[in-house]
Amino acid sequence: MKNLIKSIIFLTIFIILLHVCSNIFELKGNGFGSDVISFYNLKKNSLDIIFFGSSHSYASFSPDVIEEETNLKSYNFATQQQPIYITYHYMIEALKSQRPKYFVLETLMTSIDDEYATEGVNRDALDKMKLSKNKIDAINVSVQDKEDRISYYLNIIKYHTRYNELNKADFEIGITQIGFDNKGFTSLPQNYDIMIDNSEIIDIENTSEISAKNLEYLEKIIELCNKYNIILILVKTPSQLTEEKQMKFNWVEQYAEANNIEYLDYNKQIELLTLEFGDFYDSGHLSYTGADKISRSFSEYINNIEK
Repeated sequence: MKNLIKSIIFLTIFIILLHVCSNIFELKGNGFGSDVISFYNLKKNSLDIIFFGSSHSYASFSPDVIEEETNLKSYNFATQQQPIYITYHYMIEALKSQRPKYFVLETLMTSIDDEYATEGVNRDALDKMKLSKNKIDAINVSVQDKEDRISYYLNIIKYHTRYNELNKADFEIGITQIGFDNKGFTSLPQNYDIMIDNSEIIDIENTSEISAKNLEYLEKIIELCNKYNIILILVKTPSQLTEEKQMKFNWVEQYAEANNIEYLDYNKQIELLTLEFGDFYDSGHLSYTGADKISRSFSEYINNIEK
């Protein structure tokens, strides 16, 4: 019995040390989008709106502006190039601690047909998720090679060689688990050399079906929202379009209409939003002034629902 107790104590200490070391050694967020850690530190059931998606989401919707305009609290639970299948698992993760009224999905990634994302995209989204069945499911659907998945289950396998790169922030964030307090929003600088022009593309009516994997997880997202009585809103933020992408978004818009889901296409509201030079960071992302305009327009839409 004494040996058993000693073994349990040793195993417990080992697991704790492994967990702490993994947190210290893993790469920390770079300030773009949610660093995931900050989401876990939110007060339970404190959010009314949660945004999901790629950088097109986290560069467009400012929780501070939206709260100012609607008195509703929001968070941008978005990561770079976040695939739809990871978004689905982020929604499950969010529901562990939050019961918001709205899920808002930026739809850029529905136009990407790749079955799997790059390791950098996966690491940014998956590494800091707490270990759970949901994280394991997210890893399994995101990482194609089964042999590579082990380093996602145990981050220390990937990052143990970083010992000579560790800095103060690694220890502080790794131990305290306090991340970047930006509510997931990234304020990008103005670029007065960029202005998108979709005038020859926006009126295209042809459609192109999204990939089978994206459709599978879009359907899962709708099912999840229905299960928890969450209002799902699909949006496309302003960005330079191609004919191929526009046909994908047309398909998503028609799919949304068929399923009684609101679809907000801000590419069709450029003039109404008075977007101009300086409101873009590049051809795919808004600057902080453009994000302010989109956030206020979205807030007006929400206020009309809330009336």
